[in-house]
Amino acid sequence: MTNIEERLRLLEDKEAIRELLLDYGRALDSRDTKAYSELFAEDGEWSGGVGQAKTRAGIKKMLDDLFANASGGGFSKPHHVMANMDIDVQGDTATANSRWIWIIGDADGGPKVMRAGYYEDLLVRENDGWKFKKRQAVTELSA
Repeated sequence: MTNIEERLRLLEDKEAIRELLLDYGRALDSRDTKAYSELFAEDGEWSGGVGQAKTRAGIKKMLDDLFANASGGGFSKPHHVMANMDIDVQGDTATANSRWIWIIGDADGGPKVMRAGYYEDLLVRENDGWKFKKRQAVTELSA
């Protein structure tokens, strides 16, 4: 059995990673591309339905371009729901798998599920906390 300090550190790491996963959805829903990109390691990678990008600057540019070219409908009142977070910490690296649902406002102001799927993450501890080293979004359901 591990000592109390190791157990506490593991719990703190898992909670910090869980917060990172939630911050991701908040930054994306608010279109805060700067905050979003800062959730990634400097050499971090993103891949998913909106494209692929590497480095914080590249990830920010990908989203800036996406939002600049978006015609309102697909991004009306977005809500990312994050769930089923499975986190495995191994020292200064970790993996996480989680589920996501993307909900927007429909023409009548009600909720409309646009997509759902899962994330596969590789994370790294940096001086300022946990960051995404690699994040892949897999879409399983699409409206």
